Amino acid sequence: MPVENREIIDATQNAVLDAADSVVNALETTAQELGGHAEPFYQSAEFWVAMSFVLAVVALARPVWKMLRHMLRKRAHLIGKRIEDASNLKEEAQKLLAEYERKYRRAKQEASEILARSEREINLLRKDQMSKLENDMNRREKEAKARVKSAQDSAAKEISALAVERTILTAKAVLAQKLDAHAQDELIDASIKNLSESKF
Repeated sequence: MPVENREIIDATQNAVLDAADSVVNALETTAQELGGHAEPFYQSAEFWVAMSFVLAVVALARPVWKMLRHMLRKRAHLIGKRIEDASNLKEEAQKLLAEYERKYRRAKQEASEILARSEREINLLRKDQMSKLENDMNRREKEAKARVKSAQDSAAKEISALAVERTILTAKAVLAQKLDAHAQDELIDASIKNLSESKF
């Protein structure tokens, strides 16, 4: 039983006991006063006032007790309801906490999976880009080598052609001084024939 309800009951009991004591004191006082008089105590006004008070207390004791008991039951019911509500709220809070913990673990796992997948994709992209870069470098190196070789071949041909041309001019000049026209023509024809047969 709660402390407040016990205090109300104790206060009511004390009021009833005080009233009973007051009635007893009034009766004793009335009896003492009547001791010197000739009339009986039940004919005095004080006696009937005390008797009315006792009857009023007795008449009101039962409804007051019922009212107190009803209030106490109502308060006990309200406290029980509050306890039940608090228990339900605690259970709901525990369920919510468990659900949020599950969601947190799931989100953490998903974040780890996304991070691992991203790292794998980055590694694959890096390998792919490195492979493409390496292939591009190899292709450009081959193209550069082919251009250098082509330029070397072209330069070699130009040098050979220039050397032949200079040789012919030099030979013509030397032969022109030493050979006659018929011998020069034969020599030129032979040189042209040799040039056409030779491969550069």
